[in-house]
Amino acid sequence: MADDNIENKKNHSGESTRPEEQSSRHELKAYLVRRHGKDRRSGEDRRRGKVRRTGKGIFTKKEKRDGKERRSGKDRRSGQERRSTRKLRIPIFIKLTSLSTILILVVISIISFSILKKQKAQYIGQLINLGESMVRIVANSAPEKLLGEEDLALFQLVKDIAENKQVIYVLITDQKDVIKAHNRIDMVNKIYSPPDNILFLKEDNKVKVSSFIRGREEILLFEEPITYQKLRVGEVHLAISQRKILENIHDAKTSILVLTAFITLLGIMLSLALSMYFSRPIRKLGESIKALAMDDFDHRVAVNRNDELGDLGLAFNRMAEDLALKEKIKDTFGQYVTPEIVDMILENPDNQWMKGLKVEATVLFVDIRGFTGLAEEKEPETVIEMLNDHFTRVTDIVIRHGGHLNKFVGDEAMIVFGTPAPNPQHAEAAVRAALDIQEEIARIHRKKKMGDVSFEVGIGINSGEIVAGNLGSPKRMEYTVIGDNVNVASRLTSLAKAGEILISKKTYESIEDNTRLKVTERGKVSVKGKKVEITIFNVLGLDEVQDDQDSRSTE
Repeated sequence: MADDNIENKKNHSGESTRPEEQSSRHELKAYLVRRHGKDRRSGEDRRRGKVRRTGKGIFTKKEKRDGKERRSGKDRRSGQERRSTRKLRIPIFIKLTSLSTILILVVISIISFSILKKQKAQYIGQLINLGESMVRIVANSAPEKLLGEEDLALFQLVKDIAENKQVIYVLITDQKDVIKAHNRIDMVNKIYSPPDNILFLKEDNKVKVSSFIRGREEILLFEEPITYQKLRVGEVHLAISQRKILENIHDAKTSILVLTAFITLLGIMLSLALSMYFSRPIRKLGESIKALAMDDFDHRVAVNRNDELGDLGLAFNRMAEDLALKEKIKDTFGQYVTPEIVDMILENPDNQWMKGLKVEATVLFVDIRGFTGLAEEKEPETVIEMLNDHFTRVTDIVIRHGGHLNKFVGDEAMIVFGTPAPNPQHAEAAVRAALDIQEEIARIHRKKKMGDVSFEVGIGINSGEIVAGNLGSPKRMEYTVIGDNVNVASRLTSLAKAGEILISKKTYESIEDNTRLKVTERGKVSVKGKKVEITIFNVLGLDEVQDDQDSRSTE
């Protein structure tokens, strides 16, 4: 009889049988991996930051603290250390600007160094050519004057050479290194002594080129012997300063430095503009990703560019549109599939994710008493409104106690505790939910929430081994539970009077501390399909004093 009752109510079920549910499930599997959970909030609720409903659960706080996912203090400290040692964040436009500036400085420095080095070598080469020319002129003009002891002519010769501003001194010595002519009169007839720390550079056509440092000044020294008919009669010594060269090099360095600063500043501005040109759309994409993470699927990134970044922005906007569409589909899909089923789909989306399994669970049926007469008396709109309000309240209570609302069959709701979400205290959770449902129905009557419509419910609960799995065809599947223990729960619901909660002896014994329950034994009843009668109890309530003590002990 219980089977017939269930079958008749299935024929009047208000469940949707649309074929697109199956395709929606496959379409959403990738997206729901991130978004599945056991709250029943819509996308709009999550965007408004609503906290999911929580209620008094069946687990104590100590049990929650002792979970396997509880991290130790050492692990949390390690996580804090990792966060505190996170690398300094530098925006990409600063990185690009810095890199461009360094690159400009390196290139300009290398070019400048090469130019200055080459320029200095050219200046020194020109100065050496000048010195060699001067010393050859003196060496070629001095032999007859030196042998004829024409001191005035020799002095005039060296004086003419010394008029060049770069010449420091020029002198002529005889065979005994006695100075016979010098651009300074006071040095004549003195013994010539070469400078200290002379560095030989080269010798070309009898002209020996050397360098030495006097004070901080670098000086080039040119020496060539004076010969007469291939006989050495004296020697010419010419010293030329490199100060003019160094001054020119310094001026060139200053000009290059100013040019470098200008080019660097210009490069920084250009690289900054270029960096912002590339980093701005990337930053917008980052902000858009954060918006999507906050479930703002209506957010769009504005990237008006005809390049790869523009293509990326368009692709992102298309993705946001797809996610917005899938979110809407998910909100609708969630009205037909509970979070537990979604979890099972996501764990094995491509396999047979709901094979038949034998599990220990508790089944609860809640049925409206006198619904047939009520439906005949009232308008259809009123009846539907009443049922929707009733089922909404039942659903909220069931979710709060960790149950799975398996189906609505006409005016009856079938609820399972212990599967698909395992719960070792499924019997106690079912009884708690039943008490809350009856209390909610009584509260509605007291406040006359339903206007002139009033009704009461009967609840039947049974525990034991049942078969849970996915039933149906490839085009329409449904997760449900079957077995004798399901039929027993349905039979108890039929026996329950308005306002009663009937439980089997197996449910009573499955509650760990059943002394807290206020029950009255109703004797034994026969159930279709069972030869042995079963003992049933009527639940009157829960020992609130003991319950409060337990609540305080867990805090």
